[in-house]
Amino acid sequence: MNSKVFKLLLLASALSGYVQPSGERPAAITRHEGPVRISGAYALYPLLSLWVTEYQKSHPGAEFELTAKGSGVGLNDLVAGRIDLAMVSSETLPAFDSLLWMTPVARIGVVLITSSQNPYLPQIKERGLTRSKLAMTFTADPSQTWGEWFGNPGSDPVHPIVRNDSSGATDQLARFLWQVPSDLTGIGVTGEDAMIAAVRDDPFALGYCNFIYAFDPASKQFTEGIVIVPLDREQKGQRIDSYYDSVPSLQRAMWSGKYPAGLIRNLGLASMGKPASREIVEFLQWVLQDGQRLVAREGYIEVPSSQIRCRLESLKQ
Repeated sequence: MNSKVFKLLLLASALSGYVQPSGERPAAITRHEGPVRISGAYALYPLLSLWVTEYQKSHPGAEFELTAKGSGVGLNDLVAGRIDLAMVSSETLPAFDSLLWMTPVARIGVVLITSSQNPYLPQIKERGLTRSKLAMTFTADPSQTWGEWFGNPGSDPVHPIVRNDSSGATDQLARFLWQVPSDLTGIGVTGEDAMIAAVRDDPFALGYCNFIYAFDPASKQFTEGIVIVPLDREQKGQRIDSYYDSVPSLQRAMWSGKYPAGLIRNLGLASMGKPASREIVEFLQWVLQDGQRLVAREGYIEVPSSQIRCRLESLKQ
């Protein structure tokens, strides 16, 4: 590998936060046999599904098999050869990450949620929750109560809800709270839909989800039955941010840097080594170019253009 290409790959790795594999790209690009199989993160599934639909309009012969099983399952399936691309939502990669070629394709925020039936909603919306309160709640501190936080000591315990599957949202929340995912405890659920249902049905629940599952992309209204919990970033016991009131304003806050950066992460697509088939390469090129116009519309955050340029260059090598 010449020095120019090597430096380019190192730059791409630094910008994207992913580790690049060693080894050379096959000299000749091959044709892909059968549908391109993609599986993995729930967080990326809605956008990937839309991308596949749009891509097939201009590439009617392209075939895909797309499923959501969680980021960890997707990576395991990729290594086992059961799929061609893994949707990855965690920036904490397993030991075999040196075998992977990865590219960021979008970014996403994690939000804290509670039930719309929570009797403390007026106080929650006015003052928000601090990072320290969240950390105590999700690390098995039995003394946390909504009443203690908002003027009625000793009553109405907080019911933390956590993902018990391999979840990028859990990884991101844990890092934000200066913990590791295994430190987070609560009522366990699997998948985004189960998290939303558990929080919606329990007035004293406190959970979290990827932002895109907290609203309807068509109406731009928050999901019925849940409310986004504002964060008191200044730890002053009073709410200072107003962008939690609507989906567009919260999305703008995530894009502009007003929302806590510690709750925003890259979403990526991974393959075993550099993509070698024409169908996969052409699809990834489309995702990194034409597909980016759909990112913000669906509630995600765009990847910086410098990262996109580097990954497109890598696909050409």
